[in-house]
Amino acid sequence: MASQAIELFVKFCADANIDHKNAGPSLSKYIMAYQRNIVHRAAFDALFDKEASFINWEFIERSLPRIDNSMHWLTMFRLIDFSAVPRTKSILKAIERCMEELGVLPEHDLACQVFLLKNTNFITARHGVERLFSEHEVPDGQNKCLQFLAMTADAAFDIHETTAVFCHILQTCAIDVAELERQIQFLSVRDDGLAADFKVKQIRASSGRPRLSTKLAAIQKETRSVFDLDSFATWCQAIRFPNVFSLHTKHRLYFLMSQCHADEPLAHVPTITNDTFVCNALRTAHVKKPDHDVLHRVITSLRLMDEPFKELQDFRCECMGAFPVTQLNAMRLNDLLHLYVCAYQNPAVWKDVWKEIVPLLSHQVIRDVETFVAKHPFNFGAVLAILNQ
Repeated sequence: MASQAIELFVKFCADANIDHKNAGPSLSKYIMAYQRNIVHRAAFDALFDKEASFINWEFIERSLPRIDNSMHWLTMFRLIDFSAVPRTKSILKAIERCMEELGVLPEHDLACQVFLLKNTNFITARHGVERLFSEHEVPDGQNKCLQFLAMTADAAFDIHETTAVFCHILQTCAIDVAELERQIQFLSVRDDGLAADFKVKQIRASSGRPRLSTKLAAIQKETRSVFDLDSFATWCQAIRFPNVFSLHTKHRLYFLMSQCHADEPLAHVPTITNDTFVCNALRTAHVKKPDHDVLHRVITSLRLMDEPFKELQDFRCECMGAFPVTQLNAMRLNDLLHLYVCAYQNPAVWKDVWKEIVPLLSHQVIRDVETFVAKHPFNFGAVLAILNQ
């Protein structure tokens, strides 16, 4: 259950344009997004620096995924120490007083969790509080949950006071950032291992006795070798990268040198590597016809974690008119960013990359995209900053 909860958290961060590597604030934003009875933007302003922090409000307000399992939130709460939260707010005092009357021991320290569960979207207060009592082995938890909700049902409600209490809890609680980062790292290593296993199985499945088509493909490759000089494999052989260079760094350099709409891509090489030998080798290593598989891999790895730049909004307004409404509504900021970068790739391959990102590519979409590219210069500086973040 813990890995599933972390997986949902990481997916939410990707969809809401939050950097999950900054684990503490990201978890706070995650909890805030699923709270009801609070003013979300006021809570965000109180908890985070507006200039240095970003969240995709369109996703939060229109496309928030439904999580109706209270156990998920209890799993996330295990990463938070609520004992440091001062019980100075009247709402928290009232919750503690009611639980003491019902015989719930103070050492259980459940006031903050009860407050959050009562205000969590997609789950009922009864289900959340009852499951919390059960997890902490409160005797006769079901009846005590019903009695507690009955005792607090007629309490006065003020959304601004609820927002203040929520901010008070998140500002003073202690998030176990180290444990959260370990679980995220475990999830990443697991996914990388699964991807490697699948790749090995695919190679084994495709390897068998040689067929005529295989030999024919090899012959054709030899005959067109002159036109494959810009393929990623031959490009790497020409550069002769040091062994310490990762595949990801090579992909980024290949992507950089294939940019035909950027002024002097060679000048931006030091933002990726300071290796003098590689920088000199890249002076004559411009990519004329790039591998669209490598471009697709680099483009889809881009993650927007800041305010969208102006050209991205213009691109959506001028190039998305031929998209179905359902597909347009389901599109995230990262998807829009990927399509924007794809539109400015080499004219010989950008359509292939586009179809790998979004299968839809009609004549109208092609006309809109090519018209947009002709009218608007490529904001390569913003894309490079995202690439190197």
